[in-house]
Amino acid sequence: MVDRFDELLKSAGKSLGIPLHTDKHHACAIQVRHGIVVQLQSDVSQEKLLIASKVAEITPGKFRENVLREALKANGMADPRVGVFAYLSATNHLVLFQYYPFDLLTGERLANMLGPFTEAVEAWHNAIVAGRPAPPTVHPPGPHPFGLRP
Repeated sequence: MVDRFDELLKSAGKSLGIPLHTDKHHACAIQVRHGIVVQLQSDVSQEKLLIASKVAEITPGKFRENVLREALKANGMADPRVGVFAYLSATNHLVLFQYYPFDLLTGERLANMLGPFTEAVEAWHNAIVAGRPAPPTVHPPGPHPFGLRP
C-alpha cells in the first residue's frame, strides 16, 4: 500500500530542494527559523494533511487577551486564509493550523503553500515578541469614501 503522506513529502521535498521524511510519530517537522517549526501530519484515514505551527507563548494577562482577540478577528476574515488560530492552554501557545485534502495536493502545491503559511507564523511571532498583539494589518487597495482607510 502506498503511503500518500510519504509520497507527498518526497515530492514536496524535491520542489523545496530539501529531503522531507516522516519521523517515528509519522509526522514531519520543518525548522524554518530559530523557534519556528512547521509540522506536517496526515490524519488517520490519510484523507487530510494537517499543517501546524506554534506561533508564540503568550503568558496570562491583558496582553494575552489582546493577542487572542486579534487572533479571533483573523479567524473571522474571509477566505482564502492560510490557517486558523487556536490557543493551547496547556503550554500557553498561540497556534496556527490548517487542514488540506490530499486529493487537492501535489508536492509542488504543498511547497507553494508552505511559504504563505510560514510567513503568517513569522509575522505573528515577530509581532508578539515585539510586544504587539498582532502584525500590522494590510488593507487591500481600493476606493474608500473621502480617502478614509478602515
